[in-house]
Amino acid sequence: MTQRPILAMLFRAPPIIAISAFDGLGYMEIVYKFRADTAYYRAVIDRYYSQRPLLLRLPVQYGIFSLIAIGFFLWSTDLPSPEAVAIAAIIAVAIVAGLVFLTKMSILYRFKNRAEFGADAAVSISEEGVSASSHHVQGKWEWAAYPRSARFSDGILLLRAGVIRWLPDSAIQNSTPEAATALVGSKTELRHVA
Repeated sequence: MTQRPILAMLFRAPPIIAISAFDGLGYMEIVYKFRADTAYYRAVIDRYYSQRPLLLRLPVQYGIFSLIAIGFFLWSTDLPSPEAVAIAAIIAVAIVAGLVFLTKMSILYRFKNRAEFGADAAVSISEEGVSASSHHVQGKWEWAAYPRSARFSDGILLLRAGVIRWLPDSAIQNSTPEAATALVGSKTELRHVA
């Protein structure tokens, strides 16, 4: 008899989340407001690379590259000594760390050269799509423009070819992270990333 309530709990539909971002006609719009500064763009870069497949993450890519380079170096010597192998390993780690740092800094530098860098930005998501505005830029996209998304513990990353948009939970003005996740999940292919 106790199995039925447990099974009912397991297969029950999730509760409906009340959203305060409705107008009188049932239109929902969730608004994010944030400053597009260095901290914001560092989060964008980190979230983007952490949601990629393992082989496409920066440390793995550069690790493979440095292992091949160090392996070729060790192969070209007749009999590498243990000291040479240790030095090669230290050089490989330094190459990986240096290339990851340089890549992230060069991407951040590109973001810093944008007109909207440092400006206050507003992004709205609704049933119709995504709209964004700041002092210099304004745009509106249907959900088809962002076919994929990734949910992190602190926000949502909207993804399309060549474009990413980070929506931090701390920037939500009129709703909840759960409501934003439900809306984005209903419109895109949503992955949860730890």
